[in-house]
Amino acid sequence: MKILTFIFSILFFTGCNSDSKKVSDEILKAKSQKLLKAFNEESKITSADSDTLIDLNYDDIKDFVIGYYGQSGTGIKNKIRVYLYDIKKDNYVLNEQLSNLSNPTFYIEQNKITEFYIGNGGGSGRKLEWINGKWILTKMFEVDENEIKTVWKITYPLKKKTEYFALPYKMIPPKEILETDVKE
Repeated sequence: MKILTFIFSILFFTGCNSDSKKVSDEILKAKSQKLLKAFNEESKITSADSDTLIDLNYDDIKDFVIGYYGQSGTGIKNKIRVYLYDIKKDNYVLNEQLSNLSNPTFYIEQNKITEFYIGNGGGSGRKLEWINGKWILTKMFEVDENEIKTVWKITYPLKKKTEYFALPYKMIPPKEILETDVKE
């Protein structure tokens, strides 16, 4: 009897471990559709252009990303709102760090995300990498349009290093500056 109680206890507590809990795709889809509906209702100007379920925090549970087009500015304005699935709350939670990224490209297999916004006159961008269980800023750039010579400033915060490149001004950063899949 003691052995059965012991085995039951192990099975029960293993099954209740919040880190091992899996959430079905049907449940995730239903919860994400509620968020999508709320997003479209709250905005008088913008509505969602796209939505997707993708695991952004490597916990084997798909998170929810809403894509929309920003309303102000002169550059390409693809924006996102990100909700990470919180297993303890059994629901999606808005992630401020990843929400409102401009023109993001997700390189999930390489553990990185890039984003940028360049308008008439200047812009900036960043690369985030998944390090020790969180998204860390590892690269950023700034550019100002200059009729004589455009300089792209790249900073690597973790290395405390800065580089400068004299390259033509573009609304999408050159590959030497930032990797992206965004097309004009």
